[in-house]
Amino acid sequence: MSTKGKVLIVDDDPDFVKTVKMVLLADGYEVAVASESKKGLEKVREYKPDLILLDIMMESIFEGFSFLGVLRTAPEYEDLKSTPVLMVSSVKADTGSRFAFDDGEDMGDAPEPDDYMDKPLKPKDLIEKVAALIRK
Repeated sequence: MSTKGKVLIVDDDPDFVKTVKMVLLADGYEVAVASESKKGLEKVREYKPDLILLDIMMESIFEGFSFLGVLRTAPEYEDLKSTPVLMVSSVKADTGSRFAFDDGEDMGDAPEPDDYMDKPLKPKDLIEKVAALIRK
């Protein structure tokens, strides 16, 4: 059976992962999961996903950015650095504001994700965003 694509979820919230995985599987995607960034980077190499759904805050407040930096710049990920990354975070729900990816001052020279969504995610919006990023 063919799938719409392979998605790797890198997130330490088991409830979020379970929900998103069910939504993606129901829509025809193959899904792998890693609960921390180090395991996520290992999984990227073995799984070679079409899209990475990446939490920002895991082991540390900026762990997702560290993951993204390694993926986009480390020589051992050269063949995978263009894999689309959809970052997700509950920062907006928790604080009322969010990370800004369109303002060079906020992120400095750090690599930016291909797109961003605030948690909680609406299933329809997630499916549309995933499909668009994989088609890109």
